[in-house]
Amino acid sequence: MKKLYFWYNNLSKRVRDSILASITTIGLISTVLSIIGISLGDWNGSSVVIRIAVVVGLFLAVFGVSYYIIGRVFRDSVKTIIRKTQVSIGCGDIFDTSGMRVIGCDTHFDTRVDDVVISKNSLHGQLVLKHGVKEEIEQIVDVEAKKLKLKKNKDGLYDFPLGTIIRYDSSVDGHTYLMLAMTKLNSQHEAHTNMADFETMLMKMWKEINRVYARNDIVLPILGTGISRFDDGPKEPEDLLRCMLCTLNSSGVTLKSNVEIIIYGDAKEIPLYEYRNLFNVIPRR
Repeated sequence: MKKLYFWYNNLSKRVRDSILASITTIGLISTVLSIIGISLGDWNGSSVVIRIAVVVGLFLAVFGVSYYIIGRVFRDSVKTIIRKTQVSIGCGDIFDTSGMRVIGCDTHFDTRVDDVVISKNSLHGQLVLKHGVKEEIEQIVDVEAKKLKLKKNKDGLYDFPLGTIIRYDSSVDGHTYLMLAMTKLNSQHEAHTNMADFETMLMKMWKEINRVYARNDIVLPILGTGISRFDDGPKEPEDLLRCMLCTLNSSGVTLKSNVEIIIYGDAKEIPLYEYRNLFNVIPRR
């Protein structure tokens, strides 16, 4: 019995809910037929094998329909609640959304977008080149560094703690950006991290967002997908997304606004339904 329970709990939420829908449907049909006095045993010439085949066939039909519907409905987006915070996950472009946009940066909040220090194709690079003004960003970084009493290092840059957020109101597009100190750069300007530092960074990030968001909606990408150098092994977007949601749950932060996590491109590789009611039922792959 324990093995069966373990096997069932290791199924994906989509499969488990489809099984539950099938069992419930068969039970409901059986109850209705019993009330009106009809049973499979009343069928002329029906054997036990035929009756079992009918029940199994009905089960598989309902299972297939339920599995398909769940996949279609939750293919591109899903909503859940974490510590009374409304969280939605879906596809899109963070620069086309409303709300305060969280952009992952390095701990220097560097503005050298030259494909050496900062990639032009990264969200950080796009913020500096297309959605902000380099001088404005540098000025606000200086102001925040003075508040924290930070001094410049030998390279003339500030070293902000991981998870620090600096609010930047862009004069270019009128949107508010929450620049996040997400990774440290080494001497070769390579971003390195590991899951322990990543989780610590996220824990502080949620607290920083709670400090500055002023009840505005928050929009984030799946943080860490652009980091190829996880020192403890590469991480899949699904792992990073779950880490973001789990740290929100354990951070103690409750935001009185909506949090939207944006998946860039196609969400087919991420089973979004597994994140529905995440902390009521632990999702399985």
